[in-house]
Amino acid sequence: MENRKKLVALVSGGLDSLLSLVIAKNMGFEIIPLHIETPFNSNNAKELTVLKNFLQKEGLDLLNVKVGKDYIEMIKKPKYGYGRALNPCIDCKIFFFKIAKEIMQKEGAIGIVTGEVVNQRPKSQNLKALKIIEKESGLQGRVLRPLSGGIIPPTELVKEGLVNVNELLKIKGKSRKIQLKIAHEFGLSEIPNPSGGCLLTYEPYAKKLKDLFDNDDSYDMTDIDLLKIGRHFRLFKNTKVIIGRNNLENNELLKFSGYIKIVPENCKGPVGIFRGDKNFIQLAVEILASYCDGNLGEKMSFIIYNSENNYKFETLKKDKSIYKKYIVSLN
Repeated sequence: MENRKKLVALVSGGLDSLLSLVIAKNMGFEIIPLHIETPFNSNNAKELTVLKNFLQKEGLDLLNVKVGKDYIEMIKKPKYGYGRALNPCIDCKIFFFKIAKEIMQKEGAIGIVTGEVVNQRPKSQNLKALKIIEKESGLQGRVLRPLSGGIIPPTELVKEGLVNVNELLKIKGKSRKIQLKIAHEFGLSEIPNPSGGCLLTYEPYAKKLKDLFDNDDSYDMTDIDLLKIGRHFRLFKNTKVIIGRNNLENNELLKFSGYIKIVPENCKGPVGIFRGDKNFIQLAVEILASYCDGNLGEKMSFIIYNSENNYKFETLKKDKSIYKKYIVSLN
């Protein structure tokens, strides 16, 4: 290829997407690596660091795009439904592909590259799902899947002579043996774990997200981020308290604005943050006290910090089992 045709490569940080990027680059394409960051990636910071280090060795710069509220709205009402928890995998792929298409058109690229492997994931990587995702995103025939392209009907990229079908692999299923072999052949010194870790597939987390959707009328991306932290208790509609599980979480919770902070004064225990109907402050403090060190019936005092004024609140320590009915998820 004299003009080095461009492709946008969707890269998660997992092995499959990185191998697909390298294969496409070795075919002679100019690659634009695109990482789409969501609040549901369980380890965004680490993934991005590994990914950037890898791409730097390849002489490539990463384009990182963060999703917004429109992505969350898609999760609430996915056209193609959920997996085992609250994971709308097909709709999510369509959403990602549409972002990639926008970048593709802006950069004058001819298609996108993905690390998808046929039948690796039953809901979103079977042949029927792959066709749906392409059609819904407007990328029919413009998706290069180097790892499974040899067992997929020829795409427009193949028909146009831009891709040699004999260079496409025929991997299918969940095994990583072939990918690991290729990685060693490419001389990859750091083999990344399989991509994934999506919190939407984790049922305790999905339960907290559904509770947010069902009970908070004005949630924002901050509230979504908070779902990763602490014990969550739903006290009433639009009213909840979140309690730290360790010092790290306590410190993180205190950084969030827009919430009332509840901090132990004369006892050792977690901090809590509260938002909603202030008539439930007493209940929130009682729940927090049940997680503090001390004997049942012991008087405990807390400082309530809010935007209006700060004040002391006292309560007696009770058995935490009393408040079990308010728990959304402890995980």
